[in-house]
Amino acid sequence: MAAVSSGLVVLTGATGFVGFKTLIFSLKAGYSVRIVVRSDSKGHGVLEASSIKAMNLGSERLSYFVVPDIIAPRAYDDAVKGATYVIHCASPIPSFGDAPPTAELYDKFFVQTARKATIGLLESIRRASTVKRVVITSSIAGNIPLKYFVGQGDDKVFDAESRTTLDPGPYDIEFQAYSASKVAALNASESWMEENNPSFDLISILPGWVFGRDELCTTAADLKTGSTNSVLLGLLKGSQSDDPLMGNTSFVDDVAQVHIGALDPKIEGNQAFILSSDGINGAKWEDAIKVVKQYFPQALVDGRLKSTGKQPTAVVRVDAGKTEKTFGIRLRSFEEQVKSLAGQYLELTGY
Repeated sequence: MAAVSSGLVVLTGATGFVGFKTLIFSLKAGYSVRIVVRSDSKGHGVLEASSIKAMNLGSERLSYFVVPDIIAPRAYDDAVKGATYVIHCASPIPSFGDAPPTAELYDKFFVQTARKATIGLLESIRRASTVKRVVITSSIAGNIPLKYFVGQGDDKVFDAESRTTLDPGPYDIEFQAYSASKVAALNASESWMEENNPSFDLISILPGWVFGRDELCTTAADLKTGSTNSVLLGLLKGSQSDDPLMGNTSFVDDVAQVHIGALDPKIEGNQAFILSSDGINGAKWEDAIKVVKQYFPQALVDGRLKSTGKQPTAVVRVDAGKTEKTFGIRLRSFEEQVKSLAGQYLELTGY
């Protein structure tokens, strides 16, 4: 992929699944990148990743900046100085301590943190005065009502322009709080842009479940925790659930590609792009087992993967045609996502 423009990209969330893949795509596109991390150890961890080291980059192409508290006043001021573009992939990391999560803690650590971090970043970018475009990772959980994701919706078709109102809580489960945090951050960022009319524009990226190979996971145990991959891998390992989950999924490489493609000045700013594979009706979770039977039959024989998993699908109708047309891509299928993740898992277990 050729760079669409020169300039410095400041990237948050590079220690995460989507953020790291976005970093790889941005460097391959020719950009210089400054990643924002919460500690020196996390910065060094990214620099030591095998694909990063293989690029043999100098500090002028890749550096890191430590922001330990993303909701502190003016937290990002120094991090975004001199940037041409900012990509915000970071999400709140809950820290409940020893106390069991309560509705108040869910609100504080998900909803309030997401809103404060996003608006704080936009304020810092405005003060920097050099940024042309901001790309923010949201989620389809940010523009579709929660009831649809748990099988209580209708056949309405959603797209990137769909919006929903914030669930005020109280929040009883983590996904409810997560969904509310995405709604809060998306709505707040768009309202801020409209009210402040800054010199930069904003593009929001709204993927469904994101699956695929995760280089930052170096053991099979890593894949079982920490990202959305763990949910799909659980099904492939035989987990049983009666609660439906939305079947709107995205391949991580497609998500990263759209983030970097969105920096192209030919693409109009102040809009959003949604990612959901396999057509308007999305995928069926239990089709993942069919993929394993076709491509990894030996793993079923030796027991590292199982065909006994159960996961009903909540059909949420999502039209991602605008994304495919704008970026000239075909969003890769759930089958490709499963092959990518299962393949990595089996490699890490000695397949």
